[in-house]
Amino acid sequence: MGDTPDARAIEAPRPNGEFQVTVFPDRIRIGVRADETIVDALRRQGYRSRYKCRRGGCGACRAVLVDGTVAYRTPVSETVVDGPDREPGQQKCLPCRAFPQSDVIIELGERDRLVDVLAGLGRSRERTT
Repeated sequence: MGDTPDARAIEAPRPNGEFQVTVFPDRIRIGVRADETIVDALRRQGYRSRYKCRRGGCGACRAVLVDGTVAYRTPVSETVVDGPDREPGQQKCLPCRAFPQSDVIIELGERDRLVDVLAGLGRSRERTT
């Protein structure tokens, strides 16, 4: 994880140019366009997640990167990405700045949950999970 992902780990996006991102524990699967971060894709599809600065400086959105590869188009601090509670062998990411380079699975922290804004408006969506 970093500015330049391992070239072997980069997958070609689907024909529509999207990668799939699955967000645990809610098991929400969304499509993420090549030009958007995970947080941007969540917002576009009616979800809200915890974040603050959206610059990768606060770590409020930090999530465990369970599977897949992400890249950061502007540098982010590894200290902020890893956070104070990183376990050995565990990778983390900052969804507010992370651009998927493959299909990705992330797990939000215990205090973090997705909020389905459209459900609150009485609108339904077609879920992909």
